Amino acid sequence: MRSFEGKPSTQVGLREDLATIGVTPGMTLLVHSSLSSIGWVVGGAPTVVRALLSALGEGGTLVMPAETPLCADPATWTSPRLPEAWLEDVREHLPVFDARTTPTTMGAICESFRNWPDTLRSNHPVESVCARGIEAPGIVSEHPLAFPEGPGGPFEKLYDLDCRILLLGVGFNRCTALHFAESQIDRRRLKTLRFPVLDNGRRTWVEVPNVADDNSTLFPVVGEQFATEERARRGRIGDAPSVLFPMRSLVEYAVRYFEEVL
Repeated sequence: MRSFEGKPSTQVGLREDLATIGVTPGMTLLVHSSLSSIGWVVGGAPTVVRALLSALGEGGTLVMPAETPLCADPATWTSPRLPEAWLEDVREHLPVFDARTTPTTMGAICESFRNWPDTLRSNHPVESVCARGIEAPGIVSEHPLAFPEGPGGPFEKLYDLDCRILLLGVGFNRCTALHFAESQIDRRRLKTLRFPVLDNGRRTWVEVPNVADDNSTLFPVVGEQFATEERARRGRIGDAPSVLFPMRSLVEYAVRYFEEVL
């Protein structure tokens, strides 16, 4: 049974917390989040989305990852990890990604935002991004199949905009900008993405390269070093320890770090 401690979080309270940590109207903000870290929220995930949109105002842009790892080859799934005997059947019947209807597995806040009126979504079968606001059309308009977290897609657009990143109750292991940073160097770690697509109405499997998963080894180290040395803004959103910082500064710092250690 859940323990009810402290105070519940409300839209007004979350809006005040966002302002205190440095979220301002007109900002382009990429959010990685955990609803459970915030504590008890009156109204749940939609309340968090409303607070974020209110903090950014009509001139701002809210961005969240909308990744769909369950649209990839089931042999690569980690949650759930399927029995070997199931894989061929699952591959044969795995639905093709649909930007309008395929849910994200990035948490309740991201899924609520995906369904929000006027939210746009990039068209990548595994690494899509959702955005709403002034800059949203440009951010989601192009998303290459290969190296989807690298140049030519939403993360380069966000880098060019020098967006702010808010880690809301999550660590740097969840920070996709570090994948973008790693994609810039020659010794980047690699993996293969394999997923079904529709090609002239026919379902076919595609294989493309991407930067590899970090598995929580380097990203938390470089992220915390950056946050300490560059004086990222720290605070709490509800009960959630949170960090706010410029994407461009993190990427430039991480590129230097990766070039030394990889």
